[in-house]
Amino acid sequence: MMKHVTNHGVPEDLMDEAMEVYEEFFNLPVEEKENYANATETLYTSNPKHYNSKDHKYWKEVLEHNCNIVGQDKKTWPSNPPKYREVIGAYSTEVRELSMIIFDLVSKGLGLEAGYFGKEHKQKMIVYHFPVCPDPSSTLGMDGHCDPNLITIYQQKVYGLQILKNEEWIGVEPLPHAFVFNFGLPIMVMTNGKLESVAHQAVPNTTQTCTGIGTYFSPANIVEPAKSFVGPDNPPLFKPFKWDTEFFPHYANKKLVYHAALEAFKIYA
Repeated sequence: MMKHVTNHGVPEDLMDEAMEVYEEFFNLPVEEKENYANATETLYTSNPKHYNSKDHKYWKEVLEHNCNIVGQDKKTWPSNPPKYREVIGAYSTEVRELSMIIFDLVSKGLGLEAGYFGKEHKQKMIVYHFPVCPDPSSTLGMDGHCDPNLITIYQQKVYGLQILKNEEWIGVEPLPHAFVFNFGLPIMVMTNGKLESVAHQAVPNTTQTCTGIGTYFSPANIVEPAKSFVGPDNPPLFKPFKWDTEFFPHYANKKLVYHAALEAFKIYA
């Protein structure tokens, strides 16, 4: 499930400011951005040094950092552009509030008790920057994949996002001041297969630079099927696992495609 979210309460001017700040960051000199290339808390990577594969050269730059406790994490965030910490601090707080609303709506829609998905989610921002690409036939912005986290809230201004539907890649056109949200693989486990994570990819743009702001919310507790989705006629499809020490390392190391990352945690009769 991947949906546009409008009337979400995040100020439009703050969304614009966040996009402007990230565009400014990616326009900084390469030497300055590469100060974060080997950092642990805030990480910058770029093509072609880090993102080559046998089939495609990845045409992107990436900046990622945590924002669980904004006051503490901000010390490791970029200090240039000068407004980065102020703007992204406010933005990440607003998007976190939006995530709580989405979690509550999903809980109600599934008939789960309020707060079922919890409030202590790990929050990370991963921002993708795709420069204008003269030959998209031999490049990708990002391979097709399913996200490893609970939900992703994504902001794009320029087209680049595609979803896999009926074995065909379909473009997701950006709507002004709207977010796109998507379920990650753990939601499939928690709903015992009732909800699915949509595979998606990013493609370079031949005429415009594209920057996408992704905010990722991951579970802090054990992931397992909700009791309301399990019964005599609906046995659990997955065994419980710890997201940070069991699932995510498996997902990251195996580089499995789409839902295959869950195979190791499936229960077979």
